[in-house]
Amino acid sequence: MPLHILQFPFGPELLIFVLMVLLVLFIVFGLIGRWVYQDAKSRGSDWAWQWGVGIALLFLAGLVPGLLGILIYFSIRGERVESTH
Repeated sequence: MPLHILQFPFGPELLIFVLMVLLVLFIVFGLIGRWVYQDAKSRGSDWAWQWGVGIALLFLAGLVPGLLGILIYFSIRGERVESTH
């Protein structure tokens, strides 16, 4: 296998930087999805995990779809359910 195939046009530093940025974005989007899941669960939603995964996937699709998903969630979420224990 020729070595020129393994070379990147702007050097490996740029590739590492891009991969680190993507990793941070995946972590942030996952944390947003987790927060939505926990919030929906605390409000007694039967669809809590679907909300969490859906919002995280919308953010992975782009910032605008993710923000629209959050706006939709905020507009239709119910009141918090008081715990009985």
